[in-house]
Amino acid sequence: MISQSIAKRYAKGLFNVGEKNGKYKEYQSEIEGILGVFDKEERLKRAIVLPLVEVEKRKEVLSDVMKALGISTPLASMFTMLLEKNRMGYLNLIRDVYNDLVDEKEGKLKGTLWTAFPVSYEAKAKIEKELGSMLEKQVILSVKEDKSLIGGVKVSIKGTIIDGSVKRQLHTLQENILKE
Repeated sequence: MISQSIAKRYAKGLFNVGEKNGKYKEYQSEIEGILGVFDKEERLKRAIVLPLVEVEKRKEVLSDVMKALGISTPLASMFTMLLEKNRMGYLNLIRDVYNDLVDEKEGKLKGTLWTAFPVSYEAKAKIEKELGSMLEKQVILSVKEDKSLIGGVKVSIKGTIIDGSVKRQLHTLQENILKE
């Protein structure tokens, strides 16, 4: 919980700067770019993230990476601050919170659609459209198959679950029968 709160603070700070100067989308792609480099170059990531190397050396390496990637000043400043406070381990959480802030600004909601069987693009689009009109936002769903649902669908958006699966209906039926 503390890590989520720390990530929110950094992401909101960067997002506020990006919102004021109109570059919040650029910052989003820069964060993705840096984390992509760290994912590909595990040794580089360890050299910067792990506090085994002294802070000044890590700052130099980070500065070189930022220059090579052409990272903007606000983002470079945030990364330097994270390094100084030994919070580089929060980068993925910060990215996730930042992405949520961008989606919120642009009126988008992301969620998950679970189905028992593969769902067509048209069916997925129809569900997204219906949920979008209910929530008055653009809904973007990622699809996951879950054979245990038997049939129907289950949707999760921002912690809210809409369960229209056969499995849930059978469970509800069982509860009702046992009550009687």
